[in-house]
Amino acid sequence: MSTKKTDSELRAANPVPKQTLEALDLVAGEAALGEAIVAEAQIDEPTAPPPSRSRPRRPVLVLLAGGLAVLATIAVVLLAAGGASESPPAYGAELVRFAESTPLLLLEGPGWRVEDVYEAGHSPYLPRGSGGEGSMEFVNGKPIPDEATRILPNGTVRGMAPPSVRQRKVELSWHNGELGFGGNPVTHPIRLPVLGTTAQVNTRAGRMIITTRAGRRVIETGGPGDREMAAVWREDGHVLELRAAVPDLAAFEERLGWLTRVDSQTWLDAMPAKVVKAADHDATVREMLKGIPVPAGFDPGMIPNEGLTTNRYQVGADVTSTVACLWFRQWGEARRSGDRKAELEAERAMATSKHWAILREMAKEGAYPETVWKLAAEMPSGVRHYAKYTWRLLPQAEALGCARRGIPVLPWKQRLQRERRERDSQ
Repeated sequence: MSTKKTDSELRAANPVPKQTLEALDLVAGEAALGEAIVAEAQIDEPTAPPPSRSRPRRPVLVLLAGGLAVLATIAVVLLAAGGASESPPAYGAELVRFAESTPLLLLEGPGWRVEDVYEAGHSPYLPRGSGGEGSMEFVNGKPIPDEATRILPNGTVRGMAPPSVRQRKVELSWHNGELGFGGNPVTHPIRLPVLGTTAQVNTRAGRMIITTRAGRRVIETGGPGDREMAAVWREDGHVLELRAAVPDLAAFEERLGWLTRVDSQTWLDAMPAKVVKAADHDATVREMLKGIPVPAGFDPGMIPNEGLTTNRYQVGADVTSTVACLWFRQWGEARRSGDRKAELEAERAMATSKHWAILREMAKEGAYPETVWKLAAEMPSGVRHYAKYTWRLLPQAEALGCARRGIPVLPWKQRLQRERRERDSQ
């Protein structure tokens, strides 16, 4: 808007001419207004508002008329200059409730932001009464793709990002259970302050112990100036873990110090644009299912929707793993019963997974689609090959999370599911 146009609109918004304002006795009006305010403050507030009646306070009304003009002027100026504050976005009650079931923490370091969020409020593999589990990824700078690391037979680690990339990411996760480092004992953990409590810190969180035919071997990821460290502590019934690759312990302690408690509004405001809100979940699922063959009896309601904030990658994994688990279960049952037609139907359906749009999209961010594609390619043989090793295919397909999604593919897990349902129905 031009300056001349703004001036014109301001003059039009002022109901009192300049000459009238100059003729007003503003000093007397101000005094009268002050006396009226003091007088009304001394009157006890009635239990019910009395009927309205006019009061002959002309100086006050004159001043109010001028004040309205000034307020109108200020409002127009603020709007024209973009100075008016915007109302915060409103979030649905379900989304707020689930946000409040998380630790409600943000990493408020300079330049850091939320990149991804995953929350699981409850599912078949979590104990009853569980407060849920989840994780958040914070990055500084450009988005960081997931590492597809692999360990060669000689112990060399391949696929790791360079330190300049690894050290721009911090992962915060929470779950219920014992305080520890994922089954890896740490004899003498360092203790550091975090959020008013004390965390146990493993300065060699990138150390892995693997068992080979030659015996146990310790594999180090990273090295001097690029150590992966992890801190664990308890808060509000959760076990929290912060994990990051850092140049030294001082940098890790700094990242711990950046953790800040926030309210649900601030937490939801910090979510990135690609996060799928609960209200968009069903529409997103329908979009992802386009072009994916589904078995008889499939229902989109099988795909979990707990009203949680989660990222598009995770929704894609929920969609494709639910469909894949159903096809693998049909395939396994058909093989055991000799139903060749149902077996071939499952194999042909999974062979199309290379063309599923959501998997091709996800392949740009992580390694999950490659796992689905390998399992689909190995369906006709019924076995999974890796290096010199060979495994039966169904237990490998179970690793897609079939059982915890309520779609177990192994017979003994199906039996356990039936028994559990029978107990719950009693």
